[in-house]
Amino acid sequence: MSAMQKYVSQKQRVVFLDIARGLAILFMIAQHSMLVHEVNEGEGSSILGNIFLLLGTAPAAPVFLIIMGIFIANSKASTQRNIIRGIKIFLLGYVLNFARFTVPLLIAGALGSPYTEGETPLDYFLAVDILQLAGLSMIFGALVKPYVENKFIIPLIILLIMLVSPLLWGILNENIVASLFWGSGEHVYFPFFPWFIYPLLGMYLSKYFLDPGFIKDKFRNIVSYGILLLLTGILLTSVFPDMDYQRSGIALHLIIIGFVLVWIPACYAISQKVTKKNTIIKTLTFWSKNVTSMYFIQWVLFGWSILILGVNMYSAAVAALIGLSVLIVTHYLIKNDKVVQLFSSLSK
Repeated sequence: MSAMQKYVSQKQRVVFLDIARGLAILFMIAQHSMLVHEVNEGEGSSILGNIFLLLGTAPAAPVFLIIMGIFIANSKASTQRNIIRGIKIFLLGYVLNFARFTVPLLIAGALGSPYTEGETPLDYFLAVDILQLAGLSMIFGALVKPYVENKFIIPLIILLIMLVSPLLWGILNENIVASLFWGSGEHVYFPFFPWFIYPLLGMYLSKYFLDPGFIKDKFRNIVSYGILLLLTGILLTSVFPDMDYQRSGIALHLIIIGFVLVWIPACYAISQKVTKKNTIIKTLTFWSKNVTSMYFIQWVLFGWSILILGVNMYSAAVAALIGLSVLIVTHYLIKNDKVVQLFSSLSK
Protein backbone atom coordinates (compact mmCIF):
# COMPACT_ATOMS: atom_id res chain seq x y z
CA MET A 1 0.00 0.00 0.00
CA SER A 2 1.35 3.43 -1.00
CA ALA A 3 1.86 6.27 1.47
CA MET A 4 -1.11 8.07 -0.09
CA GLN A 5 -3.39 5.04 0.27
CA LYS A 6 -2.35 4.54 3.90
CA TYR A 7 -2.95 8.22 4.61
CA VAL A 8 -6.40 8.30 3.05
CA SER A 9 -7.44 4.89 4.39
CA GLN A 10 -7.10 6.24 7.91
CA LYS A 11 -10.12 8.47 7.13
CA GLN A 12 -8.50 11.40 8.83
CA ARG A 13 -9.17 14.84 7.41
CA VAL A 14 -6.50 16.41 5.22
CA VAL A 15 -5.91 19.50 7.32
CA PHE A 16 -4.26 21.76 4.75
CA LEU A 17 -7.07 21.12 2.25
CA ASP A 18 -9.60 21.92 4.99
CA ILE A 19 -7.75 25.18 5.66
CA ALA A 20 -7.83 26.07 1.95
CA ARG A 21 -11.51 25.23 1.59
CA GLY A 22 -12.50 26.84 4.89
CA LEU A 23 -10.80 30.07 3.85
CA ALA A 24 -12.49 29.81 0.44
CA ILE A 25 -15.86 29.79 2.22
CA LEU A 26 -14.89 32.87 4.23
CA PHE A 27 -13.72 34.71 1.11
CA MET A 28 -16.83 33.65 -0.84
CA ILE A 29 -19.18 35.10 1.78
CA ALA A 30 -17.10 38.29 1.88
CA GLN A 31 -17.49 38.64 -1.90
CA HIS A 32 -21.21 37.88 -1.84
CA SER A 33 -21.75 40.58 0.77
CA MET A 34 -20.32 43.10 -1.71
CA LEU A 35 -22.21 41.77 -4.73
CA VAL A 36 -25.58 41.89 -2.95
CA HIS A 37 -25.33 44.88 -0.62
CA GLU A 38 -22.46 47.24 -1.51
CA VAL A 39 -23.63 50.23 -3.53
CA ASN A 40 -21.24 49.55 -6.44
CA GLU A 41 -21.20 45.74 -6.02
CA GLY A 42 -17.73 46.13 -4.50
CA GLU A 43 -16.23 47.87 -7.51
CA GLY A 44 -15.06 51.44 -7.80
CA SER A 45 -13.29 53.57 -5.21
CA SER A 46 -13.82 51.31 -2.18
CA ILE A 47 -10.57 49.58 -1.24
CA LEU A 48 -12.41 47.20 1.09
CA GLY A 49 -14.93 46.30 -1.61
CA ASN A 50 -12.21 45.60 -4.17
CA ILE A 51 -10.28 43.45 -1.70
CA PHE A 52 -13.37 41.41 -0.88
CA LEU A 53 -14.16 40.92 -4.57
CA LEU A 54 -10.59 39.79 -5.23
CA LEU A 55 -10.63 37.34 -2.32
CA GLY A 56 -13.75 35.77 -3.84
CA THR A 57 -11.96 34.91 -7.09
CA ALA A 58 -8.83 32.73 -7.27
CA PRO A 59 -8.77 31.66 -3.57
CA ALA A 60 -12.48 30.70 -3.65
CA ALA A 61 -14.28 28.90 -6.52
CA PRO A 62 -11.13 27.46 -8.18
CA VAL A 63 -10.01 26.10 -4.80
CA PHE A 64 -13.45 24.52 -4.18
CA LEU A 65 -13.39 22.85 -7.57
CA ILE A 66 -9.79 21.63 -7.41
CA ILE A 67 -10.36 20.07 -3.99
CA MET A 68 -13.56 18.48 -5.28
CA GLY A 69 -11.55 16.99 -8.14
CA ILE A 70 -8.95 15.66 -5.70
CA PHE A 71 -11.61 13.69 -3.85
CA ILE A 72 -13.43 12.56 -7.02
CA ALA A 73 -10.18 10.90 -8.11
CA ASN A 74 -9.76 9.26 -4.71
CA SER A 75 -13.40 8.21 -4.32
CA LYS A 76 -14.02 4.50 -3.79
CA ALA A 77 -17.59 4.85 -5.07
CA SER A 78 -18.55 3.32 -8.40
CA THR A 79 -18.91 5.36 -11.56
CA GLN A 80 -22.69 4.95 -11.33
CA ARG A 81 -22.75 6.14 -7.74
CA ASN A 82 -20.68 9.24 -8.55
CA ILE A 83 -22.92 10.05 -11.51
CA ILE A 84 -26.01 9.79 -9.30
CA ARG A 85 -24.37 12.06 -6.75
CA GLY A 86 -23.53 14.51 -9.52
CA ILE A 87 -27.16 14.58 -10.64
CA LYS A 88 -28.29 15.30 -7.07
CA ILE A 89 -25.84 18.20 -6.70
CA PHE A 90 -26.87 19.54 -10.12
CA LEU A 91 -30.56 19.53 -9.14
CA LEU A 92 -29.72 21.04 -5.74
CA GLY A 93 -28.43 24.03 -7.68
CA TYR A 94 -31.94 24.73 -8.96
CA VAL A 95 -33.43 24.23 -5.50
CA LEU A 96 -30.99 26.89 -4.33
CA ASN A 97 -31.87 29.21 -7.23
CA PHE A 98 -35.55 28.91 -6.31
CA ALA A 99 -34.95 29.47 -2.59
CA ARG A 100 -32.41 32.29 -2.70
CA PHE A 101 -33.77 34.64 -5.37
CA THR A 102 -36.86 33.34 -7.18
CA VAL A 103 -39.10 33.26 -4.08
CA PRO A 104 -37.85 36.56 -2.60
CA LEU A 105 -38.33 38.27 -5.98
CA LEU A 106 -41.85 36.89 -6.29
CA ILE A 107 -42.63 38.23 -2.82
CA ALA A 108 -41.05 41.57 -3.67
CA GLY A 109 -43.18 41.73 -6.81
CA ALA A 110 -46.34 40.97 -4.86
CA LEU A 111 -45.45 43.79 -2.47
CA GLY A 112 -45.12 46.21 -5.36
CA SER A 113 -41.34 46.38 -5.60
CA PRO A 114 -40.08 46.37 -9.21
CA TYR A 115 -37.84 43.59 -10.51
CA THR A 116 -34.45 44.45 -11.88
CA GLU A 117 -35.05 45.98 -15.29
CA GLY A 118 -35.36 43.32 -17.99
CA GLU A 119 -35.05 40.42 -15.52
CA THR A 120 -37.60 38.08 -13.97
CA PRO A 121 -37.64 35.49 -11.17
CA LEU A 122 -37.40 32.83 -13.92
CA ASP A 123 -34.07 34.27 -15.07
CA TYR A 124 -32.69 33.75 -11.58
CA PHE A 125 -34.18 30.26 -11.33
CA LEU A 126 -32.36 29.21 -14.51
CA ALA A 127 -29.06 30.76 -13.41
CA VAL A 128 -25.99 28.56 -13.93
CA ASP A 129 -24.00 28.74 -10.71
CA ILE A 130 -21.37 26.64 -9.01
CA LEU A 131 -23.67 23.80 -7.86
CA GLN A 132 -24.76 23.14 -11.45
CA LEU A 133 -21.10 23.17 -12.44
CA ALA A 134 -20.14 20.91 -9.52
CA GLY A 135 -22.86 18.41 -10.44
CA LEU A 136 -21.82 18.27 -14.09
CA SER A 137 -18.17 18.03 -13.04
CA MET A 138 -18.98 15.10 -10.78
CA ILE A 139 -20.74 13.34 -13.67
CA PHE A 140 -18.05 13.92 -16.28
CA GLY A 141 -15.28 13.51 -13.71
CA ALA A 142 -16.59 10.01 -12.97
CA LEU A 143 -16.32 9.21 -16.68
CA VAL A 144 -12.79 10.62 -16.96
CA LYS A 145 -11.54 9.01 -13.74
CA PRO A 146 -10.17 5.83 -15.40
CA TYR A 147 -7.61 8.02 -17.18
CA VAL A 148 -6.33 9.85 -14.09
CA GLU A 149 -3.12 7.83 -13.93
CA ASN A 150 -2.20 8.72 -17.50
CA LYS A 151 0.34 11.55 -17.48
CA PHE A 152 -0.89 13.14 -20.69
CA ILE A 153 -4.65 12.69 -21.20
CA ILE A 154 -5.99 15.03 -18.49
CA PRO A 155 -3.41 17.81 -19.07
CA LEU A 156 -4.26 17.62 -22.79
CA ILE A 157 -8.00 17.89 -22.05
CA ILE A 158 -7.35 20.89 -19.78
CA LEU A 159 -5.32 22.62 -22.49
CA LEU A 160 -7.94 21.93 -25.16
CA ILE A 161 -10.74 23.27 -22.94
CA MET A 162 -8.81 26.49 -22.26
CA LEU A 163 -8.16 27.01 -25.98
CA VAL A 164 -11.52 25.93 -27.40
CA SER A 165 -13.92 27.42 -24.81
CA PRO A 166 -13.81 30.99 -26.17
CA LEU A 167 -14.94 29.63 -29.56
CA LEU A 168 -18.05 28.09 -27.98
CA TRP A 169 -19.33 30.95 -25.81
CA GLY A 170 -22.59 32.38 -27.03
CA ILE A 171 -23.52 29.55 -29.43
CA LEU A 172 -27.24 28.77 -28.96
CA ASN A 173 -27.15 31.30 -26.15
CA GLU A 174 -30.91 31.16 -25.53
CA ASN A 175 -30.86 27.36 -25.23
CA ILE A 176 -31.11 26.24 -21.58
CA VAL A 177 -28.94 23.15 -22.09
CA ALA A 178 -26.29 24.96 -24.14
CA SER A 179 -26.10 27.67 -21.46
CA LEU A 180 -24.97 25.07 -18.94
CA PHE A 181 -21.96 24.24 -21.05
CA TRP A 182 -20.91 27.43 -22.82
CA GLY A 183 -23.55 30.07 -22.18
CA SER A 184 -22.57 33.73 -22.14
CA GLY A 185 -25.77 35.15 -20.64
CA GLU A 186 -25.78 37.49 -17.68
CA HIS A 187 -26.93 34.73 -15.31
CA VAL A 188 -24.43 32.13 -16.48
CA TYR A 189 -21.80 32.47 -13.79
CA PHE A 190 -19.95 29.16 -14.08
CA PRO A 191 -20.30 27.57 -17.54
CA PHE A 192 -18.89 24.04 -17.79
CA PHE A 193 -16.44 25.31 -20.42
CA PRO A 194 -13.95 26.48 -19.20
CA TRP A 195 -14.57 25.82 -15.47
CA PHE A 196 -14.32 22.03 -15.73
CA ILE A 197 -10.56 22.48 -15.97
CA TYR A 198 -10.34 22.96 -12.20
CA PRO A 199 -11.95 19.65 -11.13
CA LEU A 200 -9.82 18.00 -13.83
CA LEU A 201 -6.70 19.61 -12.41
CA GLY A 202 -7.67 18.43 -8.93
CA MET A 203 -8.11 14.88 -10.22
CA TYR A 204 -4.69 15.01 -11.86
CA LEU A 205 -3.01 16.39 -8.74
CA SER A 206 -4.80 14.10 -6.28
CA LYS A 207 -2.05 11.50 -6.15
CA TYR A 208 0.41 14.23 -5.18
CA PHE A 209 -1.66 16.33 -2.79
CA LEU A 210 -2.98 13.30 -0.89
CA ASP A 211 0.52 11.93 -0.41
CA PRO A 212 1.58 13.35 2.99
CA GLY A 213 5.23 13.27 2.03
CA PHE A 214 4.98 14.80 -1.42
CA ILE A 215 4.22 18.43 -0.60
CA LYS A 216 6.71 18.35 2.27
CA ASP A 217 9.48 17.07 -0.03
CA LYS A 218 8.49 19.02 -3.15
CA PHE A 219 7.20 22.20 -1.51
CA ARG A 220 9.58 24.54 -3.30
CA ASN A 221 9.09 22.77 -6.62
CA ILE A 222 5.30 23.16 -6.49
CA VAL A 223 5.58 26.84 -5.56
CA SER A 224 8.12 27.39 -8.34
CA TYR A 225 5.80 25.78 -10.91
CA GLY A 226 2.97 27.94 -9.61
CA ILE A 227 5.00 31.15 -9.93
CA LEU A 228 6.10 30.11 -13.44
CA LEU A 229 2.51 29.50 -14.57
CA LEU A 230 1.36 32.74 -12.96
CA LEU A 231 4.05 34.77 -14.75
CA THR A 232 3.36 32.96 -18.03
CA GLY A 233 -0.33 33.85 -17.71
CA ILE A 234 0.55 37.49 -17.08
CA LEU A 235 2.79 37.56 -20.18
CA LEU A 236 0.03 36.01 -22.28
CA THR A 237 -2.54 38.65 -21.34
CA SER A 238 -1.37 40.73 -24.31
CA VAL A 239 -2.13 37.79 -26.64
CA PHE A 240 -5.30 36.64 -24.87
CA PRO A 241 -6.66 39.91 -23.42
CA ASP A 242 -10.12 38.58 -22.44
CA MET A 243 -9.93 38.69 -18.63
CA ASP A 244 -13.58 38.24 -17.67
CA TYR A 245 -13.69 36.04 -14.55
CA GLN A 246 -16.66 33.90 -15.62
CA ARG A 247 -15.48 33.40 -19.20
CA SER A 248 -11.81 33.95 -19.82
CA GLY A 249 -9.11 32.59 -22.09
CA ILE A 250 -5.96 30.70 -21.30
CA ALA A 251 -4.08 33.68 -19.81
CA LEU A 252 -6.32 34.24 -16.80
CA HIS A 253 -6.64 30.52 -16.13
CA LEU A 254 -2.86 30.10 -16.07
CA ILE A 255 -2.73 32.98 -13.58
CA ILE A 256 -5.38 31.32 -11.39
CA ILE A 257 -3.78 27.87 -11.60
CA GLY A 258 -0.40 29.38 -10.78
CA PHE A 259 -1.87 31.17 -7.78
CA VAL A 260 -3.53 27.99 -6.49
CA LEU A 261 -0.24 26.06 -6.80
CA VAL A 262 1.26 28.65 -4.46
CA TRP A 263 -1.80 29.01 -2.22
CA ILE A 264 -2.35 25.33 -1.38
CA PRO A 265 1.29 24.76 -0.32
CA ALA A 266 0.95 27.93 1.77
CA CYS A 267 -2.04 26.33 3.50
CA TYR A 268 0.09 23.23 4.01
CA ALA A 269 2.77 25.38 5.65
CA ILE A 270 0.14 26.85 7.97
CA SER A 271 -1.07 23.35 8.87
CA GLN A 272 2.48 22.44 9.94
CA LYS A 273 2.73 25.43 12.27
CA VAL A 274 -0.53 25.00 14.19
CA THR A 275 -2.35 22.10 15.80
CA LYS A 276 -5.74 20.70 14.83
CA LYS A 277 -7.04 21.87 18.22
CA ASN A 278 -6.40 25.51 17.30
CA THR A 279 -9.77 27.30 17.38
CA ILE A 280 -9.33 28.89 13.96
CA ILE A 281 -8.26 25.61 12.35
CA LYS A 282 -11.17 23.78 13.99
CA THR A 283 -13.58 26.41 12.63
CA LEU A 284 -12.14 26.26 9.11
CA THR A 285 -12.28 22.46 9.21
CA PHE A 286 -15.90 22.57 10.35
CA TRP A 287 -16.81 24.88 7.46
CA SER A 288 -14.89 22.72 5.00
CA LYS A 289 -16.60 19.55 6.22
CA ASN A 290 -19.99 21.20 5.70
CA VAL A 291 -19.14 23.06 2.50
CA THR A 292 -22.40 22.31 0.65
CA SER A 293 -24.67 23.34 3.52
CA MET A 294 -22.54 26.45 4.17
CA TYR A 295 -22.82 27.48 0.54
CA PHE A 296 -26.56 26.83 0.33
CA ILE A 297 -27.56 28.52 3.58
CA GLN A 298 -25.45 31.65 3.17
CA TRP A 299 -26.94 32.26 -0.28
CA VAL A 300 -30.49 31.81 1.01
CA LEU A 301 -29.77 34.31 3.79
CA PHE A 302 -28.34 36.82 1.32
CA GLY A 303 -31.28 36.31 -1.04
CA TRP A 304 -33.95 36.88 1.61
CA SER A 305 -32.02 39.79 3.11
CA ILE A 306 -32.93 41.89 0.07
CA LEU A 307 -36.56 41.98 1.25
CA ILE A 308 -35.46 43.84 4.37
CA LEU A 309 -32.21 45.54 3.39
CA GLY A 310 -32.70 46.10 -0.32
CA VAL A 311 -30.05 45.60 -2.99
CA ASN A 312 -26.72 47.48 -3.32
CA MET A 313 -27.61 50.26 -0.93
CA TYR A 314 -24.71 50.38 1.55
CA SER A 315 -21.07 51.26 1.97
CA ALA A 316 -18.47 48.52 1.82
CA ALA A 317 -18.07 48.60 5.61
CA VAL A 318 -21.80 48.11 6.23
CA ALA A 319 -21.99 45.41 3.55
CA ALA A 320 -19.07 43.65 5.26
CA LEU A 321 -20.96 43.72 8.57
CA ILE A 322 -23.97 42.18 6.84
CA GLY A 323 -21.66 39.49 5.45
CA LEU A 324 -20.25 38.83 8.92
CA SER A 325 -23.80 38.45 10.27
CA VAL A 326 -24.61 35.97 7.48
CA LEU A 327 -21.44 34.01 8.27
CA ILE A 328 -22.27 33.80 11.99
CA VAL A 329 -25.90 32.75 11.41
CA THR A 330 -24.81 30.16 8.81
CA HIS A 331 -22.18 28.78 11.17
CA TYR A 332 -24.68 28.19 13.97
CA LEU A 333 -27.39 26.82 11.67
CA ILE A 334 -25.10 24.05 10.42
CA LYS A 335 -24.34 23.08 13.99
CA ASN A 336 -27.86 21.66 13.99
CA ASP A 337 -27.62 17.93 13.29
CA LYS A 338 -30.88 17.89 11.34
CA VAL A 339 -29.60 20.56 8.95
CA VAL A 340 -26.38 18.61 8.36
CA GLN A 341 -28.30 15.36 7.80
CA LEU A 342 -30.60 17.08 5.30
CA PHE A 343 -27.78 18.34 3.13
CA SER A 344 -25.86 15.09 3.45
CA SER A 345 -28.86 13.18 2.11
CA LEU A 346 -29.29 15.66 -0.76
CA SER A 347 -25.67 15.63 -1.91
CA LYS A 348 -24.57 12.02 -1.34
